[in-house]
Amino acid sequence: MSPPSGKVSFGGFDPCTEDYIANYLNIPEVQKAFHANSTGLPGPWSSCNYSINGEWDWDNSPTTMLPVIKQLMASGLRVWIYSGDTDGRIPVTSTRYSVDRLGLPVKMSWYPWYTQGEVGGYAVGYDGLALVTVRGAGHFVPSYQPARALTLFTSFLEGKLPPSS
Repeated sequence: MSPPSGKVSFGGFDPCTEDYIANYLNIPEVQKAFHANSTGLPGPWSSCNYSINGEWDWDNSPTTMLPVIKQLMASGLRVWIYSGDTDGRIPVTSTRYSVDRLGLPVKMSWYPWYTQGEVGGYAVGYDGLALVTVRGAGHFVPSYQPARALTLFTSFLEGKLPPSS
């Protein structure tokens, strides 16, 4: 769903993005394609959380994703965790503490990565996992920093950490 023509955007960030995402996620065909809503619970679905009648369904949320991350790594999948450095919901510090609990050996120490001639964020490579921050990005990294997000995702798809210069 694209924004209506003439829609005002603030600094490249559309304040109605949440509405577009929620509308899209609540299309039955989309839920079927994502294999979502298998519980049959009523929506509405939103971009970050699942709610029932406007109340957050905390009983359906894991306390930690670390077991899932371990399982993905054990299956041989490339695992990257990225975080906007201005994210108020999941701060970089919390993510770093969580990743540290995995006890993984460091293969590439923290370094600044670059895009368009400026620091895009910082990255560290572990054995089986990468943690990448995105400078100036909030919770929805591509919405806040699309060029930096593109560099991040391109690096992931190429199987290498973001560029150090």
